[in-house]
Amino acid sequence: MGKRGNASRYDYLYRRIRHDIAHGDILPDEKLPSKRALARNLGVSVITVEAAYAQLIAEGYVRAEERRGYFACELSPVARGGKRDGQRGGDHLRGIAASGSIPENAIRRPSPASAGLTQFPAVFPGRRLASPGTSARMAEGVPAFVSEGGPATPASSLESAATALFPYQTWARVMRRTLAEESSATLAQAALGAGSPRLRRAIAAYLREYRGMDVPAERIVVAAGSQTLYQLIIQLLGRERAFAIESPGYPLLECMYDAQGARCASVPLAAGGIDVAALSESGASVAHVMPAHQFPTGVVMSAAHRRDLLNWSRTDAARAFSSEGPRGRFIIEDDYDAEFRMSGRPIAPLASVDVAGRVIYLNSFTKSLGAAFRIAYMALPEDLAAQFELKLGFYSNTVSPLEQLALARFIEQGHYERHVNRLRTHVKRLQDGLVGRVRESSLAQEVAFEGLDRGLYFSMCVRKGTQDRAVRALQAAGVQLAFLGRGPLAWSGAQSGESVFALNCESLNIEELVLP
Repeated sequence: MGKRGNASRYDYLYRRIRHDIAHGDILPDEKLPSKRALARNLGVSVITVEAAYAQLIAEGYVRAEERRGYFACELSPVARGGKRDGQRGGDHLRGIAASGSIPENAIRRPSPASAGLTQFPAVFPGRRLASPGTSARMAEGVPAFVSEGGPATPASSLESAATALFPYQTWARVMRRTLAEESSATLAQAALGAGSPRLRRAIAAYLREYRGMDVPAERIVVAAGSQTLYQLIIQLLGRERAFAIESPGYPLLECMYDAQGARCASVPLAAGGIDVAALSESGASVAHVMPAHQFPTGVVMSAAHRRDLLNWSRTDAARAFSSEGPRGRFIIEDDYDAEFRMSGRPIAPLASVDVAGRVIYLNSFTKSLGAAFRIAYMALPEDLAAQFELKLGFYSNTVSPLEQLALARFIEQGHYERHVNRLRTHVKRLQDGLVGRVRESSLAQEVAFEGLDRGLYFSMCVRKGTQDRAVRALQAAGVQLAFLGRGPLAWSGAQSGESVFALNCESLNIEELVLP
């Protein structure tokens, strides 16, 4: 633990155990030390170990079995380069379980990492949650008063809380300083195709600090919203490809790919994320996924699924580039609401463990700053970044240079972090308040919640035969919800006949919420 540097104890412990499981030093189904044994031998609190284990469970590296303990999950094998000397970290952990003692270097230091959606579509009237290929069968049996794409009552934008809580006076001060102090040269640089170097450096520092991604600023591209990034990716990778999208998923993706002349393949979700076997059979060479918090189901992609998906992308990776452009398979990782995970640390991005350069990472400021800020960014693998500069570098950037430079200052000065923390606390208060009120009401025995604290929305299972009453009561109270399907579903714990809904309480006035 003495080598953890600036990392917190729990984060350092989590990363080391994750590394040993991912690299096979801790074998599948191998029992880990108890929380108390590990805490005692490392000289840390039980709470520290508990937090590390909880994060490993959330990401699918570890499973907890009642009265038995913690066990490593099985991951698909992956080719490992290089030879490591000395005793493996897993051997040290085995020693704890057997003898109750642990050397200082029990858990190996992880090797360095290689190197939003613009609009939340749930519960808008007239907009479908699933891709057109799945919406018809999902809508079967929906109560008449719930439209296929959202509630019968008007729904406000999900950016309303971000817009309402945004520190406008602080932004105004930052903008005034930007106007007064920036030179014409920095304004001109911000008009380049990839965006302002200063903003890209600020984003790179943010990703390194909060998402564990070591991405050089030169590989980051800024654009006016995620939709613009989708267009750039299609041009970069080629329209002749088939792009796989998750089903159920975000319908705008299919519309965007269709509008750009690219083919789409709808791939179903499994319990731990996109069905990789179905993806392999789909003929797609690009997979657009949301591993940290899938929309609209809220599924967190398991570590086993992540490994399988990365293995899928590495097929023919050695022949990935030619004089004509990028070849092989790629993953588009849409990390649209990563800032809003409310328990533990954010789920580690696929891009942070991508050693083959197959993952394109996307995120947006619209979720956190509000609808007025149509600014998004992507982090490209090294070879794709070079291809972008060669093929698309002639474009002028679609974001105002002043906004880019002001946002860079906003991030550098800590205003962005403070605003996100305040917004996350606000949304958690609303989620906890809604769930608490439901559990205290007459609906308590009729509904169960899934995916709480994972992000800006969660799901609700409604017992068979009671959905009319439950949905009417929640909608009358102003809760926004949209139908997802009926159990059993591969990605949900819903029982046969139970209805599953996506819930958004971001604009809910919890003080005025009244339930029967």
